[in-house]
Amino acid sequence: MNEDYSNFILGRHPLYERYHDEWRLGINSWWGGKEYKDAKYLRAYQVDLNTPSESITTYDTDADGSIVAKYRAKVENTYTQDETTKGQDPLGGSFYNEKLDNTPLYNYVKLIVSEYNSILFRNPPQRTMPESEEIMQFVQDVDGEGNSINEFMSLLDSYTTVYGVCHVGCYKPVGSDIPKWKIHTPLDVTNWEYNYDREGSLVLSKVVIQLEDTENQAVYRMITPETFETVFVGADDDYDPPFPLSELEVVGDNIYRIVQPNELGYIPMVTAYQNTKIYNNVGSTIIQDVAQIQRSIYGDMAEIYASITYSSHPTLVIDETTDQLNDGQIGSEPGSVVRVQSSLQGEPSYVYEFASPTTNAIDSISKLVDSKIQKLSQIALLRSEELIKSAKSGEQIEVYDDKLAALIRRKATNMENTEYKLWKIWFDWTNMTMPEDFGISYNRQYNKRALEHELAEINTMMNVLTKYEEVFAGTTKFKAETFPTQQQAEQRAIELGGTGSHSHTENGTTVYMPFSSHSEYESTLEQQNPGVDYEEDTGFKEDMRDKIRLRLEQLMKGTSSNNSL
Repeated sequence: MNEDYSNFILGRHPLYERYHDEWRLGINSWWGGKEYKDAKYLRAYQVDLNTPSESITTYDTDADGSIVAKYRAKVENTYTQDETTKGQDPLGGSFYNEKLDNTPLYNYVKLIVSEYNSILFRNPPQRTMPESEEIMQFVQDVDGEGNSINEFMSLLDSYTTVYGVCHVGCYKPVGSDIPKWKIHTPLDVTNWEYNYDREGSLVLSKVVIQLEDTENQAVYRMITPETFETVFVGADDDYDPPFPLSELEVVGDNIYRIVQPNELGYIPMVTAYQNTKIYNNVGSTIIQDVAQIQRSIYGDMAEIYASITYSSHPTLVIDETTDQLNDGQIGSEPGSVVRVQSSLQGEPSYVYEFASPTTNAIDSISKLVDSKIQKLSQIALLRSEELIKSAKSGEQIEVYDDKLAALIRRKATNMENTEYKLWKIWFDWTNMTMPEDFGISYNRQYNKRALEHELAEINTMMNVLTKYEEVFAGTTKFKAETFPTQQQAEQRAIELGGTGSHSHTENGTTVYMPFSSHSEYESTLEQQNPGVDYEEDTGFKEDMRDKIRLRLEQLMKGTSSNNSL
């Protein structure tokens, strides 16, 4: 196999390596629960590793039930039954594992992502599209997993909020005429390459997506404008590929591939950014900062748990002789009997006491956690009780809400652009022409007052349009004639009593008009028709009417929904 090909398939893009930990922290923070705990984001101090986990007392009894011996045993914590059987967890039985199990996670990442998503999809997106059987079937199940188009786009929005970027491929399944959309997180897209085309635009020239990574095999999909390649990489020499060798091309040791042509001639993938693009395939998001603060709070809560554990349950301190007299079985349980040496001159000759650190740090850490939570809410542009209490006026809170509204509008614009590009690929796969009136509009309303503001803005536009009609009511509109050649335009100018021609480009095609300018065109018509004011009809009034009518329809339909579509 070509070494460059192998390195590209099996390698990782430098930006992937750089941002991998950030992406992993973001998605684990969103999931929370076991995924977050298993990531072991808590710092392991040496004392945590040396201190046993929870301990239990066991007893040996004789036939009469009398206790004859007592033992202390550590509780071994593992994550799976397989780990328990094999004893694979290196931290099993240590206080660090106990701390992981008992430290609470305040999952603000999930709260914030859900808040943004609920605002954006409070009213369903409005789409102007053909009502063909293929499209109606597709919007009911866009990904082959039963998700409607709104459910799919809602999930995509959540992913872009978490990662800052996400990728969506549009592929036609084998044996189907209807393409499907597929989400690829930045953790799945392991390598990529961009090149400039002839027009100077930067376009994706090839990309690698990791489909599977198990103990048995790794599966990759490489897409270029020419081909779709599925590459299977076996983990050992006994690897048995999932398809007959007659259908596979051997490209290296335990490496096989299936190559299919790409009928589109370009990579059918759209990259959606949450906010600003930092690099190609890397975007910014508030969640990257919020996840770091959440992890810091998580660590503080672990410190509180450790402080309570070590401070509230003091250590038993005894002298060596007393310990030996009791065979090392001395304890602090109620009713315990402790043997000690005889005292001399009435003074105790043993040491038996409890020692524990102070708990002063717990209060300080708690105040620090509260401060971090307040800052986290401000960064995420969410109201907190402290913010409302400290606000001097309703206008101050409204300004704060406007910042969140701006963020939601930016998300709406990104989702609109992403979905529109995906639909273009969908129409290319089906060899259908996208209608000129095809349109998508996402909700931009942060609260109920936003609807009032938008209606007021539309009302102002309608008043402006009315004023425009009044001012130019006495003007006669005319449509400038266009000709494919300069000679025809000049001939028409002569017929109208003038000379010359001018040109401009419409949709890439150059057309010619009579006279050297529009103003001369209008002046000639006015001279030939005394008392009449002529002006070229640009279609402004009709365009404004159509836009206002369309937006009013979208607002009316967007206030309610019959189903998830």
